[in-house]
Amino acid sequence: MEFPVILCVDDERVVLDGLKAQLSRQFGTEYEIEIAESGQESLELIEDLLAQGKALPIIITDQVMPGIKGHELLQKVHILSPDTLKILLTGYSDIEAISEAVNKSNLYRYIPKPWDGSDLILTIKEALKSYHQNRELEEKNHLLEQQNNKLEQMVQARTEELRLEKEKTESLLHNILPLEVAKELLETGKASPARYDEVSILFSDFKNFTNIVATIPTKKLIFELNEIFSEFDDIMEAEGIEKIQTVGDAYLAASGLPKELDDHAVRCVRAAQKMIAFLEERNKSNAIKWEVRIGIHSGPISAGVVGKKKFAYDIFGDTINTASRIESAGEAGKINLSAYTYDLVKEHFSCEYRGKLSAKGKGDLDMYFVS
Repeated sequence: MEFPVILCVDDERVVLDGLKAQLSRQFGTEYEIEIAESGQESLELIEDLLAQGKALPIIITDQVMPGIKGHELLQKVHILSPDTLKILLTGYSDIEAISEAVNKSNLYRYIPKPWDGSDLILTIKEALKSYHQNRELEEKNHLLEQQNNKLEQMVQARTEELRLEKEKTESLLHNILPLEVAKELLETGKASPARYDEVSILFSDFKNFTNIVATIPTKKLIFELNEIFSEFDDIMEAEGIEKIQTVGDAYLAASGLPKELDDHAVRCVRAAQKMIAFLEERNKSNAIKWEVRIGIHSGPISAGVVGKKKFAYDIFGDTINTASRIESAGEAGKINLSAYTYDLVKEHFSCEYRGKLSAKGKGDLDMYFVS
């Protein structure tokens, strides 16, 4: 029996061997784990696999490699095997490479470096599930086409079914994109990118997340994160804030787009307070005690829809990187603000000056805790 293949590409042999060992333990009973030490070697291997009729659900590649870079490799892979889901291991600083990979190779997800092993495994599990669901959906669609060709008398009923499916698609699009962006996309087939001079970025993650992941079953972990993030989503909606994405335990949201808001920073702080209050109340009756760090920074960003099949509304700019650093420099159960954001909310919230704290890649920054 031939197994589908998961391909790992990295120019560092030690990293590659470690990655193969980790994936073999997790997926080795159902998938072949292949490795390549360069982009060119991986392309030759992929051509060989496809010639043998083997399925290639996932390729995982490092971005920084000699010769063919990771995002360039994924573009070539997309031509050879469009259905293969692509995961790029990279840093936040590689935003142009990430954007190019999304637009030109239908990037499934990028994982910031250094990555957490548990997050990587979870991402791969989700990707495999998506891959197989897509294959099943394609088979079902093929059977449906055959039935429609044979049964002309069902045209009217099928038309009604398609109308309902269209409504579902529009409803789903409204859930994953800001309303104004979804409307533009549905009406024109595209969404215009935009520059925003001032928005507030909210970053959060959980204290000791790696330890929690290691001590509970995957099913329990997903249940916990789904319940927490669902509440976070409701909080963002209530405050008029756009959720951008989750990566592992990290939650990213932006206030002041696509509709500009004068009180974008105030809304973010209120949302952060509600997030902390929700977890504190939930922890009273929950065996797992979730403690969240939240950082908020304000400034200019660019935003837009990237990709052709799996639309994603994403934001770009140094403001996001700084917000991430503000969050990392915070403490569990606290809301950490940059000086920029503090100036926008100081008339609304009591804040405590923390002094100048070191932020990776940003030097020393003035930071404040919301009291």
